[in-house]
Amino acid sequence: MMYEQTRTIWWQAHRGGGAHEAPDNTMAANRYTWALGGIPEADLRTTKDGVIICLHDDTLARTTTAPSSIKDTSASDLTFDEIRPWDAGLKFDDRFRGETVPSLQDVFAEMSGRPERMMYLDLKQVDLVQLGKLIDQYGVNRQVIFTHHLQDNCRRMKQIASDVRSMLWIGGKAEQIKEKFELARRSSFDGLDQVQLHLNLLNDPQGDWRYTLEPEFLEYALQVTSSCGIELEVLPFSFDERSIHLLLQLGIQWFATDEPSLFVTYVRSWQKST
Repeated sequence: MMYEQTRTIWWQAHRGGGAHEAPDNTMAANRYTWALGGIPEADLRTTKDGVIICLHDDTLARTTTAPSSIKDTSASDLTFDEIRPWDAGLKFDDRFRGETVPSLQDVFAEMSGRPERMMYLDLKQVDLVQLGKLIDQYGVNRQVIFTHHLQDNCRRMKQIASDVRSMLWIGGKAEQIKEKFELARRSSFDGLDQVQLHLNLLNDPQGDWRYTLEPEFLEYALQVTSSCGIELEVLPFSFDERSIHLLLQLGIQWFATDEPSLFVTYVRSWQKST
């Protein structure tokens, strides 16, 4: 079935700005994605002194210039003042020099009063009640999509903070993804607003289709979620123009990507095609 190219396509930038275009979990990445029309993702951890920060890894080693004395220490064993001084953009590219690990309050401050600025919040190590209080404090409830791989946490977050949306992400091998999706379906997607399926590459793709999840399964998943009022999102970890066009032709409207500007280019080329 061909779907109208004029329909709205929504997308999130994995880790804030994608793996290749902006340093993950920084304010620069968030602003970059918002400017492109997307929704950044923040990975949430808590410092020793109880500050919720945006940091994917457990430590500062990969993304910051933190010295050897602390770079391999868990962020939960460091205070925010110990984390804040180290550059979180320089390792990615010199033009991002000066970026630091942001607190979630930094993020919410730039969202408050700007309803067009949405944010995915991926649970790593955070107390959900504390997170809910912070969401309520800044009044960004309708701008937040909470995400985790455990459906119970998604359900609980929606009970803690009103009007927050939730997304269950499902990764692993193709059969594992299908099994987890069926578990969510049998619950009638209780506590969920979205389900995200990871699209991993086939070892030896034949023809145009590149992913271990077959298009027939994605069509089925889209039909099932739509009938329950749930949005289906896909995260293709690698893609080209043809693969994005095929996913769009299936009717998928929600995506996550590590390459936001390239993804947007391919969506626009599909929308312009006849």
